[in-house]
Amino acid sequence: MLRLTPARGMRTALLLCLCALAALLFTAPQARAASDDPVTAQASYLAERLCENLVPDQLPRVAPRSTTPDFARPAVAALATAVRARG
Repeated sequence: MLRLTPARGMRTALLLCLCALAALLFTAPQARAASDDPVTAQASYLAERLCENLVPDQLPRVAPRSTTPDFARPAVAALATAVRARG
């Protein structure tokens, strides 16, 4: 039979509290850091837009190098549109 002494009960309670705190900290959603720096904010915005509209990295390996300008034009146009819209 397991007997709980006051010292063992305190250690058990402390261990349970630490486990609960660790679970709370590791499962809490990560907040995005809001930046007051406009350059950082714009760079973050443009990076998100590029990720949405980016040509896959496998495509240039399959397509001939001569078609690179054809792939670059829509990407540059999308970036210019995003910059103008953010303006």
